[in-house]
Amino acid sequence: MTTIYLCIGTMKTGTTAIQSFLRNNPLPLKEQGFCYPSMDAAVNNRNGHFLIFQSEEEDPQKKEAEYRHVREIGYHKLQALAKEYPNIILSEELIWHHFHKHKDFWKNVIGELDKIGCQLKVIVYLRRQDQLIQSLWKQGVKSGAKLTCSFEDYIRTKRYAYFPLDYYSQLQKIESSVGKENMFVRVYENGQYEGSAHTLISDFMHIIGLQMTEGFVQKDAVKNPSLNGNFIEMKRIMNGLPEYRHISNFVERPMVTACVYQQGRSENIKESLFTYEEQIKFLGQYAESNCKVAKEFLGREDGILFREPIEELPVYNVDHNMIYEDLLIFMMEMFCAQQHKIEHLEAKLQAQKRRSFLFRIKKRLKKIYTALKRI
Repeated sequence: MTTIYLCIGTMKTGTTAIQSFLRNNPLPLKEQGFCYPSMDAAVNNRNGHFLIFQSEEEDPQKKEAEYRHVREIGYHKLQALAKEYPNIILSEELIWHHFHKHKDFWKNVIGELDKIGCQLKVIVYLRRQDQLIQSLWKQGVKSGAKLTCSFEDYIRTKRYAYFPLDYYSQLQKIESSVGKENMFVRVYENGQYEGSAHTLISDFMHIIGLQMTEGFVQKDAVKNPSLNGNFIEMKRIMNGLPEYRHISNFVERPMVTACVYQQGRSENIKESLFTYEEQIKFLGQYAESNCKVAKEFLGREDGILFREPIEELPVYNVDHNMIYEDLLIFMMEMFCAQQHKIEHLEAKLQAQKRRSFLFRIKKRLKKIYTALKRI
């Protein structure tokens, strides 16, 4: 029976790096009987997306029909792959906080996999809640959600409520269908990674039984960098512009590039969006839940889930001394991005003109040839 290893994140726990590593190493994976397939409903490298696919159809019947169709295609492809591979890896971090939207999600997944001769193993990485919540807010400001609220309002109004931070409760829901013996619960923390290199990648490989051989290519880690410093505040303000809210998030990439560039030029000082007291209070809400996870899912008698100390960091503030330079760097990145796009479109237009010119010449020569043939 083929084993399906399904990594469900959570978000902001290095899933992009894991997905890219797997995508870049198909042959070494195959040598050990593993496959990280591309799937028809994949979003970027998230090849488990078909399991949680959401149709944009407004009609409920059409919505369900499309969802069912996408799932059927995915399971059909898995069935074919299972004849060749004893181990298949899928990844989709949205499952952690979206599976409740689908009735009997886990029971249905297990049932469909059983039909095609596959068994399910679920992998989940947990990040300390105070660190995760800051990263989720930054992601919301940076990316498609285009958040406009401050971090203080984000916490006060509990805009993060969509994301389950009571890890024990959420894991229990999965366990009730999947079974604890089929779950790998891991901690996203530098000091807790296993495997030969004690990194996130080696930890992931270790838990599914993959060996790091010479054939594996480890490129520079693919990251999903956050906006920091003045850039997060600039983007938050831009998100509030009515016209920008209704068009593509085109400033994201240039702004991230500018932020990474500026960080590379200056001393990287760690900051927190919480005060130390707020941080302790926020984590206190989840102390009991984290303790239960440590004891019941990791077998730790001491009940300690996260081992890194809570640092008393300086609180983030806009750096008014750097705001003009940061804004200028961003503007130049924006201009460069637009110029690259213009040059690409101009080159494409010139290529089309050349093809059109050659077509007209060819057509004229054909007419001359036909006329000469008549003579």
